[in-house]
Amino acid sequence: MPYLTTGLLHSPSYEADKESCMLSVNISNDDTSTVAVQIEGFFQSGTAKMKYVEEFFTLTAGTVVLKNYFVPFSAFEFVFFVSSQAVEVSVWSKDANGNLTSAQLVEAEVSA
Repeated sequence: MPYLTTGLLHSPSYEADKESCMLSVNISNDDTSTVAVQIEGFFQSGTAKMKYVEEFFTLTAGTVVLKNYFVPFSAFEFVFFVSSQAVEVSVWSKDANGNLTSAQLVEAEVSA
């Protein structure tokens, strides 16, 4: 199962205003069959990584889903497990007002 990660991200809006930000995740299934997707979200607490999101769902061929997660943390990471290389994952960070924060525009990277 392919594994994708955002890597550790830092939330400038959290640091500046101590407000929550939101992570928008766009998942596109470009495969010809239904795929399985698992999403895990973590925040960093000191030196520990703590899981706070775990979601599993299927996505039919040729469809797209948009998921939104609140990330009220200064450092966080999202990991995606997908059952096909044809699944594309894009991630955008938004501030507390829902505005895109250009510094956090990320395309999840495939890891071996």
